[in-house]
Order: sequence, then C-alpha cells, then structure tokens
Amino acid sequence: MQNYIIENAVKRAEHISSAVNWYTLAFKENEEFKRNFLQLIDELVQCSILEKSNKQVFFIAVGKSAHVAQLAVSMLVSVGILARFVHPTEALHGDLGVVGQKDIVVLISNNGRSSELLQLIPGLEDRNVKIFAMTSKEDSPLAKLAQFLLLIPPFDENCPLAQAPITSTVTSLSLCQLLVAATVEMRNYPIDDYARNHPGGAIGKRIFLKADNLMIHGNDLPTVHLTDSFQTVVSTFTKYSKAAVLVLEQQKFLGLITEKDLRKAMEKYGPKVFECSAHEIMNKNPTSVRPGLLAIEVFQLMNSKNPPFNLLPVIDSEGNGVGLVRLLDFVAAGVTL
Repeated sequence: MQNYIIENAVKRAEHISSAVNWYTLAFKENEEFKRNFLQLIDELVQCSILEKSNKQVFFIAVGKSAHVAQLAVSMLVSVGILARFVHPTEALHGDLGVVGQKDIVVLISNNGRSSELLQLIPGLEDRNVKIFAMTSKEDSPLAKLAQFLLLIPPFDENCPLAQAPITSTVTSLSLCQLLVAATVEMRNYPIDDYARNHPGGAIGKRIFLKADNLMIHGNDLPTVHLTDSFQTVVSTFTKYSKAAVLVLEQQKFLGLITEKDLRKAMEKYGPKVFECSAHEIMNKNPTSVRPGLLAIEVFQLMNSKNPPFNLLPVIDSEGNGVGLVRLLDFVAAGVTL
C-alpha cells in the first residue's frame, strides 16, 4: 500500500510540474497570452503606491480560488501595489461599491462558470473597469465576457476523488506569482522599499537593523583598568555576566579579556595568576568593529571564522571602547545570513 501511495505521489508531482511548465510554452508561443499578461502588468504598475494614482486592483474569486486570490493580494501589497480581495457574495450585496472607474478587476475561476462571478459582470461593466479573467476554459462564459483572458493550464486535477482542485490551485497561484515578480522588475522596485513593508522580518533586519541596537554599552558594559588585578577582572566577569570585559583607560580601548583569556592565564601562571594585572592577560589586538555598521554586516564578520567569533569589541574612530557585540544577541534578534 505504501509503495502504491508513493508511486501515485510521484505521478501527481510530475503532473503538476508539467502543468506549471505549460506557462513556458505560453510565454514563448501564445501571442494573446503574452499580450494580456503584459497588459495586466502595466495595469498593476499603475496601481503602485508610488504612482499616487489612487488606482487599485481587485481580485475576486470563490472557493479554493479565493484563497489563491487572497495570497496574490498579500504578495502584491508587500511589493507596494494597491490590491484588495473582495468576496463575490459580499460584492453582490454592497461591497462592489469599493470598485471605482479607474480600477481593474481580476476574476479567478478554473472552470469559468462560477455563477457568483458571472453575476458581477454587468455591475463591473457599468463601472467601465478593465476585467481580466483567469480560467483554464477558453470557451467558458467568464472567458467570453472578460475583456482580457489569461489562461490557466488546461490540465485535469489528478485528484483521487476527481473533485478537489489539486492542480488548478497550484497553476493559478503560479500565474499570480509570475505577475508579482514581473511588477517588481517593471518598476525596478528597490529592496529598501520592500524591507520597509517587512520591518519585523528577516529582510527588514538585513536592511535597517544596526549592530548598535544589539550592542552592550553604557552602564551595562563591563570594563576594567589596565592595572586592575586578576581578582578584580574575575569579579567584573561575575557582576556583568557578559563573557568578556574591555580594558580601558580614559575610554581608550587597550585590550579585551574573554573567558578563554582567563583560562589561558590560569594555565600559564598557575597559582601566581592572582598576582597578575589586566594588562598581562588581555588580548591587545582582538578583531573589532566600528559603531554604525548594519547588524547583518557584523553578523557576517562574526561567522566568517571557524569557529565563529562569539563576541567582538566595538571601537570608535577615536579609539574609544564603546561597546561589545555578542553572537547570541544577534541570533536572539533573528538576524540570519
């Protein structure tokens, strides 16, 4: 039984792959498909927030296609396109009022016969909006009534029940994703703007988060003087629990002492380690970073070694020790390569 399930899963994956690959041929050989695809891209670009045209695109669908439409809207909004999803039932009962004469509407229906969508056509035509249809049925009522047709690959669903839209949901979503990518290319949409729409995500952190925001500084920064005793150094480690202390004199950075440096000193000096001063056990030339760097830049530097740097001192242009950055703080903040 398990072999049978796996064999069918493989066949179904190949079927879906072939369906998605249908677009390759359509872009190469189907002039109407290319023309309507580019027409929709032009319309979407005009819906860009930066255009300030107040023009919007509305995606309308029912059933599983509605989920595809909602995801398409979410993706478009994330790249600065004014897009909205409207459920056809709600549109028939008042929500059609949000659609203006300058707007465009994309109707998604695999079979092109969804009565909820067809009932909307007269109201949309009355508003003189541009209507795009996504359907796999070229001869369907929806395809004939829409001004612009974007065909979805006319593949069967390959569902054991012959009912669930297994293939069409993937292919219709694929077309929507191709549209999203094309609008980004058409506008040369900058990654900085994309990051502004994702301030809490990994992209936002890569673009905006500064290492200074994660830096240990001020009263939380563990420091000792050049002549402080080994015992004072250990006491400072215990008090701050930051895994390192900076050796400063009048704010000038002279060296770094890490837990590794403590262990090396104890191995080197034995019981006499308690007679040592900070300058005898510190690392005078550790790798360091300047303030103001992006968190991702510092994170990349820390991971450039094997094993990675667990922490680095932050030294300003005047040689002052102003902070300490730790790898674990970057990880906790969600900074990733």
